[in-house]
Amino acid sequence: MFHTVLCDLLGIRYPIIQGAMQGAGGPRLVAAVSEAGGLGILPTFGGTEKELRDDIEKTRALTSRPFAVNITPIGRAFTESRAAICIEMGVPIVTTGRGDPGSNIVRKLKEAGTIVLPVVPSVHHALRVEAEGAAAIIASGMEAGGHVGRVSTMPLVPQVVDAVKVPVVAAGGLGDARGLLAALALGACGIQLGTRFIATVESEAAEWIKERLLRTEETGTIISSLMTGKPVRAFATRILREYEQALGHADSAEDRAALRIRYLKELRHAPLEERTMAAGEIVGMIRDIRTVRELIEGIVAEAATLAEKLYRASREEGGRKRLLPGAARERRRAER
Repeated sequence: MFHTVLCDLLGIRYPIIQGAMQGAGGPRLVAAVSEAGGLGILPTFGGTEKELRDDIEKTRALTSRPFAVNITPIGRAFTESRAAICIEMGVPIVTTGRGDPGSNIVRKLKEAGTIVLPVVPSVHHALRVEAEGAAAIIASGMEAGGHVGRVSTMPLVPQVVDAVKVPVVAAGGLGDARGLLAALALGACGIQLGTRFIATVESEAAEWIKERLLRTEETGTIISSLMTGKPVRAFATRILREYEQALGHADSAEDRAALRIRYLKELRHAPLEERTMAAGEIVGMIRDIRTVRELIEGIVAEAATLAEKLYRASREEGGRKRLLPGAARERRRAER
């Protein structure tokens, strides 16, 4: 029922992609997602070249199904080195982070036979990477965890769909069957989930992170530039709130740099309850820990049930509307 062009493009069963997540999405989670019919994605942010090579090999030992590597564009040297490793090791699919990967990376990967799916926060960015050879585009709204843009998912996805000719995947603020159906209704061919996969048995996130996910409300995240210097949505903590407030009163670049050094140091030495991690606004929807297979198959099954209910409701409503003129005539006759 939910076999889309994305499934054919990536060689997967369900149109569900796991967003790359440092600290949670290692080989175990990635392989589990791919084995369950989705597309698992390894992160590169925060890891060395050797660690990436090792993770690719470990994932291949765990699954024969397609998986991908995400390249976070945090500098030309980093981006080019990780792309070279993916080409050398024959990684078939690569996604790029919300930042700008540079005009040559997408082309180089495509020329090497790699399927490239850049994550974009705007229509302008989508058009550019499409021209550079992107096979599909992941339109990610500001509800997502990690680096974010300024446009929400609901208005972003249909605008990107209307602007480009390649398939579009929706991301940001999605975590269940309703999100899958909504994304398809907006014109997307699939969804990317990040935060929801943290709360799985196979996730490599620490137990305190999983426990925090279960008790965090929808307002429990904040966008802060403290961690990377760019806007990142993460668990809201005292340190992040104080940093952002102080940043608003800084008068110079020197003051802002000093504040970041001070609060980064405090963050590194903070107790567990004051540490943070990238997380999206769907945190308030997460109330259990499931296996990856239970999560993916549950989303697909629930989406099918919901789609059937919507279809039946529309048929019943249409039937009632068709009966209205006749009912009105009967009422008028009775009144006469």
